[in-house]
Amino acid sequence: MSAREPLEVPGKEAGRRDQGLVPSATPSACASDPCAAGTKCQSTESGGYTCEPVELGGCASQPCHHGALCVSQGPDPSSFRCYCVPGFQGPYCELDIDECASQPCHHGATCHNLADHYECHCPLGYAACVPVRTWVGLGHRGEVTGHLAIPDVFMYGPGFSGERCEVDEDECASDPCHNGGRCLQRSDPALYGGVQATFPGAFSFSHAAGFLCTCPLGFAGLTCQEDVDECQSEPCLHGGTCSDIVAGYICQCPEAWGGHDCSVQLTGCQDHTCPLVATCIPTFKSGLHSYACRCPPGTYGPFCGQNTTFSVISGSSVWGFVPAGDSLGLLLRFRTTLLAGALATLKDTQDSLELVLLRATLQATLWRHGTAVLVLTLPDLALNDGHWHQVEVVLHLGVLELRLWHEGCPGQLCVVSGPVATGPTASVASGPPRPPGPYSIHLGGWAFAGCFQDVHVEGHLLLPEELSGNVFLGCKHREPCQPLPCAHGGACVDLWTHFRCDCPRPYHGPTCTDEVPAATFGLGGTMSSVSFLLHQLLGPNLTVSFFLRTREPAGLLLQFVNDSVASLTVSLSEGQIRTEVLGHPAVILPGHWDDGLRHLVMLSFGPDQLQDLGQQLYVGGKLYPDDTQPWGGPFRGCLQDLQLNDLHLPFFSSPMENLSWPSELNIGQSSNLTQGCVSEDMCNPNPCFNGGTCHDTWNDFYCTCSDNFTGPTCAQQLWCPSQPCLPPATCEEVPDGFICVAETTFREGPPAVFSGHNVSWARALSVLTLAFRTRDPEAGLLRAAEGAHSGIWLAVRNGSLAADVAGSVLPAPGPRVADGAWHRVRLARELPQATASRWLLWLDGAATPMVLQGLGGDLGFLQGPDVRVLLAENFTGCLGRVALGGFPLPSAPPRPGAIPGARERFVAWPGSPAMHLGCRGAPVCAPSPCLHGGACRDLFDVFACTCSPAWEGPRCEARVDPCRSSPCVRGQCHTSPDGRFECRCPPGFAGPRCRVPVLPQGCSLNSTCKDGTPCEGGPLGTNCSCQKGLVGLRCQSLDVPCEANPCLNGGTCRAVSGIFECTCNTGFSGQFCEVVKSLPLPLPFPLLEVAVPAACACLLLLLLGLFSGILAARKRRQSEGTYSPSQQEVAGARLEMDSVLKVPPEERLI
Repeated sequence: MSAREPLEVPGKEAGRRDQGLVPSATPSACASDPCAAGTKCQSTESGGYTCEPVELGGCASQPCHHGALCVSQGPDPSSFRCYCVPGFQGPYCELDIDECASQPCHHGATCHNLADHYECHCPLGYAACVPVRTWVGLGHRGEVTGHLAIPDVFMYGPGFSGERCEVDEDECASDPCHNGGRCLQRSDPALYGGVQATFPGAFSFSHAAGFLCTCPLGFAGLTCQEDVDECQSEPCLHGGTCSDIVAGYICQCPEAWGGHDCSVQLTGCQDHTCPLVATCIPTFKSGLHSYACRCPPGTYGPFCGQNTTFSVISGSSVWGFVPAGDSLGLLLRFRTTLLAGALATLKDTQDSLELVLLRATLQATLWRHGTAVLVLTLPDLALNDGHWHQVEVVLHLGVLELRLWHEGCPGQLCVVSGPVATGPTASVASGPPRPPGPYSIHLGGWAFAGCFQDVHVEGHLLLPEELSGNVFLGCKHREPCQPLPCAHGGACVDLWTHFRCDCPRPYHGPTCTDEVPAATFGLGGTMSSVSFLLHQLLGPNLTVSFFLRTREPAGLLLQFVNDSVASLTVSLSEGQIRTEVLGHPAVILPGHWDDGLRHLVMLSFGPDQLQDLGQQLYVGGKLYPDDTQPWGGPFRGCLQDLQLNDLHLPFFSSPMENLSWPSELNIGQSSNLTQGCVSEDMCNPNPCFNGGTCHDTWNDFYCTCSDNFTGPTCAQQLWCPSQPCLPPATCEEVPDGFICVAETTFREGPPAVFSGHNVSWARALSVLTLAFRTRDPEAGLLRAAEGAHSGIWLAVRNGSLAADVAGSVLPAPGPRVADGAWHRVRLARELPQATASRWLLWLDGAATPMVLQGLGGDLGFLQGPDVRVLLAENFTGCLGRVALGGFPLPSAPPRPGAIPGARERFVAWPGSPAMHLGCRGAPVCAPSPCLHGGACRDLFDVFACTCSPAWEGPRCEARVDPCRSSPCVRGQCHTSPDGRFECRCPPGFAGPRCRVPVLPQGCSLNSTCKDGTPCEGGPLGTNCSCQKGLVGLRCQSLDVPCEANPCLNGGTCRAVSGIFECTCNTGFSGQFCEVVKSLPLPLPFPLLEVAVPAACACLLLLLLGLFSGILAARKRRQSEGTYSPSQQEVAGARLEMDSVLKVPPEERLI
């Protein structure tokens, strides 16, 4: 058989691992063609197959295996030929070719035979590289529809490559080691074995993959990528600061220490000879201690006696020469107060380095053959503050660097640098060496005045005597702005040797003492104006500025005219400044300018607004007053310092001192101008009535009124100073009189009725205010209506506020108000002028109002003659001030003989009962409802009782049960006649609370007390007279009287001489603070008459007590060691107040 181009037949697994081909669907049991030739494979339902014999019929019997292609041969249908796929051979392609027979794998790899290829499974460090040829065929049952050839695929691994793993890959070719590390391949046999071998042991292919980096000092890591931090071990001693460097560290030591790790105490300054002005700096070099003298700035020399400070004056520089070096560098310190000026210029034959101040900031410029090559600036740091500043500029190796030492810099050092472009004209600083020659240095120059010190050029110190020019030793600067010489708020500018005043407008002169004169227009009712003729047109932009002072709301300020046509007009209209430009809409300047104060007005116009502006300018008016009527007539007031851009326009023909007459204009006609800002005589004639005194202000006046009159002209009479209202009513001023207002009391009686027909219809009634106080849950406060017209209704419903005002209703339930406290209600329309608006309600001055639902009108209907306003319907309580539309409702008539009150006001309805003045509640405490001596407190229509300690309840009707708190530890509690408790103890216990156990046995030979006191028997059992500080049945415990806190009701316990004392809170008393104090009552007797005799009696008792105490102490000393029942009872009483201390268990006496 001959083979044709192999094709992969469907049904066989196409592709293999690592080729990226998608596997075919899971084959059936017959997919592998398991049956022998002459048989046919049949799949079963269980997943197996059977081989059934078939008659030979050529290709119809599918005789070819492993996906081979069967092709019929000749006319005989039983003749065929099998075309095998790669990897198989034989007549029926039944034999698998062994590709591993030639042993293609190297380096100990294992070969695996596969269909038409093999795979080498290499040991560690090696990988196979086998060319694989795979074709994919498409079609079914041997029908070929096309084919696709897949190129050779190679599988690589670390260490080796090639078809037979015979090529050693160079892992060091990519230079994997960083920071100068040396790369060594593990596949290099020369690095194994020997004394100085890099890798241990003998070479093996299983360890031949990869590389090893040998790192230089200071670096670590697999690829030497890590910088070893030598400071991590904190090598610097005595507080030194460590700075990491490559393969080492540097210690910044404190002043007293030195050495590589700050371990050496510096002693060089112990015997130094530095002068007092210098600072000794100890040093330690090569194991030797020494020192250096650091001179203060401005001094030099072994003893710092040489002065390096000098001054220069403005416009005059000093200069000198220094030997040339390898670079171009300048270091100096300077001080000045000027904004600009030349500091220094350093030159050689080709380059020039210039250092200047511009707008108080530093700038360095490198010039080369007259061309600026590089400019460096340090912005945002003003250096004209008069302090010393150190600066350095260096040109070295093609880089220009500018340094400034300043507290505003990061780390107090600002640095800016830039490269210098090299070329055929480059000098030594940026290129090859230049011929030797000295540097020239110029210090100071144009516009600079100030001081220099410590000037270094290329490390060479320039002394003042080495410089030429006007050199002044030292630095003397007197601050010319102290004290401030400028008047009227002028800003003083320090110019080092003198000062300048920057004056605010309208002031000028050397010290701002001169003022541009103002012009008064229209004084005394005259018509004033002035005109100017400009010699040249203004532009392209125009700024008009002037000072304005007036009280007139309208008038012409200025106007440009071109051929009798107004091109630009500035005028006053309703107190605002209005500008009109021909062909443009008018513009209103915000604000009101007619308040009589001086205002600076500045108006700016662009080029599009200045076309055909004209050269004629009128100020304040025109020749004919009627020509100014469209702009409010002639101006009345003061104008001052009128300027067009920077051109000053004087109002008077004589030039002012220190001001030159402008050549750009001519003054035209001027009429009725008054120099200075002069006021009208507003008090002539006197505008104040009723004997008031007139005081003149600028174009205005004010009146000082006599008693009983007020208002701007004292025309309004004051009614209340004559006290027209009888107490408790108070007088309240209204526009045309007064009204008497008072708090009133109502007790379910008839309401108070008022009429508002006297109130003018021109007044809008849109506000209601009312104050009330009640405990009545259902009561009317105010009600009014006119027929079917929506009225007003304000009431208390279910203890809450309710309101209905002109159709607007307060949502229910409203806030609770029936609590006996004063409440103040304010009702107002949200939009007073609107036909329908929401009503808002404020209660007790709340910041946020409550909104009534619905829209309602105002209260104008109250002005009708038949409308009645009813107050306090079915109301029990008090009303305060009630006002409608700002008009208070009168509570009381004026006193007899008083001038009648206001004509325009609400009045009482005829027949309305008089109101009870003053706010008084019901006499709830008369007679006193409190029993058993309780004190009654009036809380406005309700009372509260303060009971004595033995009684309780709303009216002190119930006796306090002292046994309620279960005070008895044992036994039963009983109430004594005086309201105290008594504990009836069970057998074996005693004491006020039955806490003390009673021992029935008497004393015996084994019964002894702990403190050595003999045991004494008694009716209550054994007893010991304990020494001070000991307690217990046998004195076995230390006395800690406050340990259990026996004080009640928050009292504080304090131990005093082995017993406790209770300091009670306010309202309690007694030994244990158990008694509740009653409220203090008025003393029924004179305190002083009782206190003095009582104090004398207490003093007598104190003396008797002291004498008795001395006798008792002597008796106690005589009775120590004896049985004392009274002592046992006192100790027991002290113990029984302790609710925590446990009773000691019974013990057998020893």
